[in-house]
Amino acid sequence: MSFHSMWAELLPVGRSSASGGYRRYAWTGADGDCRAWFRQQAEDRGLAYETDRNGNQWAWLGDPAAGDAVVTGSHLDSVPDGGAFDGPLGVVSSFAALDELRHRGARFTRPLAVVNFGDEEGARFGLACVGSRLSAGQLTVEQA
Repeated sequence: MSFHSMWAELLPVGRSSASGGYRRYAWTGADGDCRAWFRQQAEDRGLAYETDRNGNQWAWLGDPAAGDAVVTGSHLDSVPDGGAFDGPLGVVSSFAALDELRHRGARFTRPLAVVNFGDEEGARFGLACVGSRLSAGQLTVEQA
């Protein structure tokens, strides 16, 4: 699927008709729609899909236990009336880059993952970068 096709699928999700901005708050219906889209993208590419205990979504090419992984992606949630490119651009670009590398016959020597970090914007619960900070060990479950 092309970058533009993926972008077109996400563009209407969580968009406010009143402001034109996005309201994809973590763990709401719009965020759920984005998360379903992410999972479908992973499955369409034959990538191993998982959600970790922090709510982060992972789409794996190769075995994540096989060594140091290359991870790319971003988040799909938004701040109140956020812009279209914040977060989703990183996720869509990551899937598009993976598609292009595979199309060119790239050989991967390390596991590669596209990630959607959960609750990055903190718009709903007031704590930003929850998914990535939990993954990096910079935030404990108790703090979250």
